[in-house]
Amino acid sequence: MNLPECIYAIPALCRPLIKDMGKKQMGSPHPNLSGAVEAPVEMSTEPYISEDYAREEREKLWLKVWQVACREEEIPNIGDYYTYEILDQSVIVVRTGEDEISAYHNACRHRGRRLTKGCGHTPHFHCPYHGWQYNLQGDNTHVLNKEDWSDSLDEQRLRLKGVKLGRWAGFVFINFDPDCESLEDFLQEVPYWIGPFQVERMRYKWRQWLRMDCNWKVSVEGFIEGYHSETTHPQTRKLSDAITCGSSEGLHGRMFQVGAAGGGIGTGVGKKSKVDVREAPYIGLKMQKETVWTLTTDTFIEAARQLPELLPEDATAQDVSMKLFETAIKIDAERGVDWPSVDPEHLAHSGINWHVFPNTALLPNMTFCMGFRMRPDGFNPDSSIMEIFALERYPEGEEPETQWEHKPEHDEDSWPLLVRQDFKNFTEIQLGMKSVSLADGGMTPNPLREACVINFQRNLAAYMDRPGPKPLEPGK
Repeated sequence: MNLPECIYAIPALCRPLIKDMGKKQMGSPHPNLSGAVEAPVEMSTEPYISEDYAREEREKLWLKVWQVACREEEIPNIGDYYTYEILDQSVIVVRTGEDEISAYHNACRHRGRRLTKGCGHTPHFHCPYHGWQYNLQGDNTHVLNKEDWSDSLDEQRLRLKGVKLGRWAGFVFINFDPDCESLEDFLQEVPYWIGPFQVERMRYKWRQWLRMDCNWKVSVEGFIEGYHSETTHPQTRKLSDAITCGSSEGLHGRMFQVGAAGGGIGTGVGKKSKVDVREAPYIGLKMQKETVWTLTTDTFIEAARQLPELLPEDATAQDVSMKLFETAIKIDAERGVDWPSVDPEHLAHSGINWHVFPNTALLPNMTFCMGFRMRPDGFNPDSSIMEIFALERYPEGEEPETQWEHKPEHDEDSWPLLVRQDFKNFTEIQLGMKSVSLADGGMTPNPLREACVINFQRNLAAYMDRPGPKPLEPGK
């Protein structure tokens, strides 16, 4: 595996600030990357604190956009179902065949009573109110006293209303709009970059959720920019002076590192380390396990532990990356875990984090992936539902059994350190955004390091038919 020493860095790192509106096309590092650099902008607080805006999101965003409902592994058997809820809408996602999944509005065609709650297994759907029944294909199979309607109840009227469904990387997406674009078109270049990691072959390691006293967009943005890392996560500065930048990739966003220490776990540009380059991966990956509970595996940690014994003192960062992967592949093969085949150049350009519009963030790698999904908590702009999960590739038959666990407390037994550090910001951000000093659009995200935030707000504004981020004019 010939990992490149350096990869693309945002051109604006060595250029004057761009003063034109929106984003500017620079030299793209790859045909499947935009090369877009953000201009300095100011953003309004209205999308985060306005109840009217939150209610408007229902019609203009959530009923129009593709969104992650669940993972396929949550409904492995025919008849398994998952109830997905967003605002006041509820959808039944059910496995109807060995490789078939369907989605229906969770409302009985008689008087609207919901048919499912949570997750479970059923041979058919039964309405507890008046006993109407439906098979897994959504066809009505029983109406009590059907003759009372004469011949007015035709099959089409009786059938459960379907919801558009798409599948990618083991995730099940739904869209309430029957005339929506295909999921493939919606995802744009995301499958190209994440697809080779075969996230569909990973399984939950753990998955947890809680309610946060902040808007769902506040928590999304907390996990799609790295500008806060130096201050919020000081432990990450012990190993290197790496910084995280972002690029606007159409509807979605990509994060990547500049100046990351060698190790190959995540994209790095201009690698440098404050410790022996052979020891840096072990220290870093061990810290990941202790403070994030994921973004590494026991295999990677063991492989990193062996590096000082396997490499000479004058080993380069590239040598370390190659030997780490080589050793980890061997260890995993011995325990029955096959690695995906990912071209080194692809790995270099793929970045460390992808924001999948509107409310999902994925941090994929060779045998693991961390993910976040945020949802509004009703129409209250000051509350949201946050779900965080870790995926990993396991030997066949050794996948752990997991459930969604509600973890409302912010203590060390419930959440890893890095996440708890982020939690401390979210409520205070929500409160601070209500300051009259920000009423005129006083928020000024970093155009390089918070590029994904700017891109997110621009695309959200397009869905909402509202003005997006405005060019930042000095002196105003």
